[in-house]
Amino acid sequence: MIDLWARRAPIRFLSQLTIMTTLKSRLQLSLLNRKKGRNLLEKGFTLVELMIVIVIVGILSAVALPNFLGQASKAKGVECTTKVSAILSAYGADAAGNVQAAQDTANAQITANNNASPNCEFGTATYDATSDEMTIAVTGAADLAGEYFLAGCVNPSTGAKDIVTSTTEAPTATCTAAAGEGEG
Repeated sequence: MIDLWARRAPIRFLSQLTIMTTLKSRLQLSLLNRKKGRNLLEKGFTLVELMIVIVIVGILSAVALPNFLGQASKAKGVECTTKVSAILSAYGADAAGNVQAAQDTANAQITANNNASPNCEFGTATYDATSDEMTIAVTGAADLAGEYFLAGCVNPSTGAKDIVTSTTEAPTATCTAAAGEGEG
């Protein structure tokens, strides 16, 4: 009898080993599926995390938006300044040859810029024969109305050019500088 049991022991051990291996693999599969299911639930953000992000974005936009809007107005003002500078430079160069032709060209440019620029309202150019100066006054239009004022002048005989801007009142530009002094 001992002999029979001795022969059956390895078979019984192998069948138990097979059962244990099967159970082990099933347990691993079950744990893996449970972990995978939990990960599906854990994907995404919690309400607290989302609220923190919203608060941070709100703070950044509260700080950045006024700066951005200020830069947009400033850029519109620079457009007016650039156009006045171009008119004054052209007049200064043309007036050396023919003052009347330079005045006519400056008036045509002012009219063209009034029609083309929604941000600037160019005043008429004033010519002073005694000081040999041309002056232009510009006020802001549309978004810049009441917030942007510019005065510019050029003296072709001395080469002096002055452009002054203000956000509160109409400034005064002076071009009585000696030759070689430039834009102020």
